[in-house]
Amino acid sequence: MKSLSIGFSSSMKHLSIKIVFIGLLSGCVGVSHKNNSEAMYIQASALTKLSKAVEVTVRYENPPATLSDEELLKLSTVDDPGLLDPFDGYTLKINRDFNHAIVLVCSSDGTQGLLEDAGCTADLDNPLWKQTMPCAFTLSSETTCFNK
Repeated sequence: MKSLSIGFSSSMKHLSIKIVFIGLLSGCVGVSHKNNSEAMYIQASALTKLSKAVEVTVRYENPPATLSDEELLKLSTVDDPGLLDPFDGYTLKINRDFNHAIVLVCSSDGTQGLLEDAGCTADLDNPLWKQTMPCAFTLSSETTCFNK
């Protein structure tokens, strides 16, 4: 009877270790996603401020169409360069159309879209990080800015 008890105890011990290990792995996955979402919501808040600055520049300062996205971002943040700080290490793209601006934030390698915001609206327009999206514009100024 004693050997049966020891064998059972050893099997239970291995099973318990496996259950704990699987539980830990599951917990880590959940925490990682949660932290990613929290970080993206912080980025979203910063993006709405940046997209408004770009919108004002495009709408009222009439910058040349030949300006690169980087040059337009610098021009738009000349009074508050700190607006760009939260996006250090990300790829930023700007779509200018109908005197409005849409800013797209992508992963550092420029492959995955993370956030997209039209400067003409109050809230973040498209939380792309919630899906697997390419680094491409999904919004248009014509439909986003004129239908609000």
